[in-house]
Amino acid sequence: MQNIWSTEAWAIVIAASTLALLGLLTDEWFITSLITLGCYIAWLYYRLLKLEKWIRRGTKTSQVYEDRGFVGIIIRQLYQQKKIYNQRKRKTKRILRRLNQNISALPDATVLLNSEFQIEWCNEPAKYLLNLRSPQDLGYKINNLIREPAFLAYLENPGDREHIEIQSPVDEGISIQVKLISLGGNQSLLIARNISDQKQLQESLKNFVANASHELKSPLTVISGHLEMLDAEDGLSDTGRRSLQTAQRQTERMKDLIQGLLLLSQVESYRLAPDEGDRVSITELMINVMAVLEKHAHQDRVNLEHPENLFLLGVKIELEGICINLVENALKYSTPGTPIRVKWEESFRGEYVFSVEDQGPGVEQADIPKLTRRYYRGAKSRAEKTGSGLGLAIVQHAASKHGATFQIESEPGKGSRFSVTFPSYRCLHEQKQTARVIKLADY
Repeated sequence: MQNIWSTEAWAIVIAASTLALLGLLTDEWFITSLITLGCYIAWLYYRLLKLEKWIRRGTKTSQVYEDRGFVGIIIRQLYQQKKIYNQRKRKTKRILRRLNQNISALPDATVLLNSEFQIEWCNEPAKYLLNLRSPQDLGYKINNLIREPAFLAYLENPGDREHIEIQSPVDEGISIQVKLISLGGNQSLLIARNISDQKQLQESLKNFVANASHELKSPLTVISGHLEMLDAEDGLSDTGRRSLQTAQRQTERMKDLIQGLLLLSQVESYRLAPDEGDRVSITELMINVMAVLEKHAHQDRVNLEHPENLFLLGVKIELEGICINLVENALKYSTPGTPIRVKWEESFRGEYVFSVEDQGPGVEQADIPKLTRRYYRGAKSRAEKTGSGLGLAIVQHAASKHGATFQIESEPGKGSRFSVTFPSYRCLHEQKQTARVIKLADY
């Protein structure tokens, strides 16, 4: 630093000495001052021009030059910053290269999109799953290359569903699952996965369950008929009567299990399109539900509330299955004598929410995610050997099939709330809506 400023000081001393010498020799102090000052400014301007030229060429480290004055301070600072920048740039390139290699090695098709859904990058699997080519398709909008209606609707509102399933543009025999992930910065990542094998396996399992259930119904009907005939006999002993009643209970349980398996295989069959389904009146739906629930004891505990003239777009039998399973679940596992509130309401988003609230013992938070698993039964049902463990699994799958969300809220000792929220595109209603509050016994 001292050398730098000493250089500038010596330049000033030389300029002053030159000015004094020329002034004494010529006695023209004004002209001598102009000439000396002009030479000093020209020398500074020359150095600044060299600096500007180096900066304009990109401050390349290979073209850096030495300056012993204050310009040298600027050069050294820029040189250090450029050196650090080049190091970071090389490091970033290495990271991006490794990241690119890792993403390219993924078996799933991966596409990077900007805010306009233009393709910025895609990996190799995107070629044979989505029929995209790199670099030919870079810069094109993906919704112009893939014209599947379900895919276009998903791009417009990706928040409505977690993912969609469509046929591959390359081969209609390939089923792919598409998911859009927001990355921030107006970018998103589209991931497509081949699920053909998974769907075939699921279809095989569904067909097996459906066929096995149908085959079991016939011998079970015969067994049930013989048990009814034995029940009508007067000569049975007390022990035989108890054994008969046990067999009848197990038969009924087997019937419920088979019915549940059939309904589960039906709701898992496919996902409804947004405009698919029948126009189902909620009023008529709940009349049918309450009629089915008449077999339960203490059914007068159920308080039903719903607006008039509400309609849902969906499969009626599956909507009934959702309602029946949730109310039956509350009747079985809530505290006897406590009321159960069953309610339909419309949210501010135009969604219909069906909820069932009880004042039962509640469920531990750790057990809530397990409730929708197949064949999972709570401690009470295991102790009493009741329930098939399929009820809430049916609700979960039927809700997903209709694009709805199933939510469980519970706290030990304070009861539970089970709710299904149907998206607004499935909700229809007329102008007039009046609330009804009724008891199950009113039906």
